[in-house]
Amino acid sequence: MVLPYQKIASRTGIVLVLLLLIVPPVSAAVDKATITRSTAPDHTDRPEAILLQKTHIAYVACDQDTRMNGIIRYIEIISNGSGAYRLRQIRDDYLVTASSIPLMQTSAEIGKARDSLGASAQEFSDETQAQMLFFNGSATRMQACIRSMANASAVRNAGNPDAGLWLKNESSRLVIFNRESTERKRTIAELGKQGANTTEIRNISLLIDAQRPNIQGALMNKSSAALQSTNIVIKDLNREFRSIVTGTRAALAIAMKRDAIMAMG
Repeated sequence: MVLPYQKIASRTGIVLVLLLLIVPPVSAAVDKATITRSTAPDHTDRPEAILLQKTHIAYVACDQDTRMNGIIRYIEIISNGSGAYRLRQIRDDYLVTASSIPLMQTSAEIGKARDSLGASAQEFSDETQAQMLFFNGSATRMQACIRSMANASAVRNAGNPDAGLWLKNESSRLVIFNRESTERKRTIAELGKQGANTTEIRNISLLIDAQRPNIQGALMNKSSAALQSTNIVIKDLNREFRSIVTGTRAALAIAMKRDAIMAMG
């Protein structure tokens, strides 16, 4: 049986092609009768049309998330953990956008988010291809990793169809926020063990964590505007956090090479 949200790809204008040369693009059959045409100027903002758009985007985004996780896992394997940091960042940005869509109520707003998802998917594709070339990856083995991740997800969600569409829930934005918070703590701990001064990074992470009540308030009040405003603040702080982490890792790498050379002398 073909579900409604699997029949409206062209209607919603979704174009999310991940890894054009490596991973088959997401596609869906088109049924022009799915959303009845109307001469009314606001037909695209009718609740039933908005719901279909949201459900379809959640379906595509959950599928892309599974693919991204499989790709990230493979890049981690071939790079010994060093090549997937940027991929995780792009996936996180993708999921922030996807998880914010459930609060949106206009086709124009959803369309803007859809474009952002497409841009993130393309960026993820470009970064993956760069890492595959750098670490001499195998497309066949990466595909196997993606399938393994998809199979694990299917087993985990067996008997609960809605679990595979978790991004359609308004609470998914908070799920993503909490997951990112945990990941930041892991990164800070990792850098601390390597001898880095993590005070500045930790302070920025705390500023991001302080935005949790704003997200909770936006979700409680069903305010897309408030959520987008908070997302902008978090995005700026995340950019600063990532920049410092990248600089700190580079400094650690230089220090390790210097120590190795001195040890040889």
